[in-house]
Amino acid sequence: MVAAATSNLKPVSLELGGKSPLLIFDDADVDEAANIAFNGLFFNKGEICVASSRIYVQEGIYDKIVDKLVEKAKALVVGDPFDPQVNQGPQTDKKQFEKILSYIEHGKREGATLLTGGKHIGQKGYYIQPTIFADVKDDMIIAKNEIFGPVMSLMKF
Repeated sequence: MVAAATSNLKPVSLELGGKSPLLIFDDADVDEAANIAFNGLFFNKGEICVASSRIYVQEGIYDKIVDKLVEKAKALVVGDPFDPQVNQGPQTDKKQFEKILSYIEHGKREGATLLTGGKHIGQKGYYIQPTIFADVKDDMIIAKNEIFGPVMSLMKF
């Protein structure tokens, strides 16, 4: 940033990746907040460094947001990305596919509640169901590590 600022004032944005949080407060429009949260993670199969994979929802609207997100995840069509009816294609490669599935298993073992998804789809390819966990705690692996896949962690505050 210093070099850009002292040379010719180029705009610079540092993408630091990680576990980008999204906070939703009680005064939020539930439908709009659910749309933003859903698209913030499930766009491009969750393979975005700034995907909002940790969703903190204030307790007053938590259940409503959870219901909307689960409904959206169950309606997402996974399959051949060349099919215009499909919303989510396969993960990038076998290594990433296996890594995502291992994180899903960590979430289950650590006590997060699997609300939907969590499984491989089909016999061929690296397709993973859109996955949503509730009751996630900040010290759980799925809350701390970047999964880089279609796995959402919901936390209530």
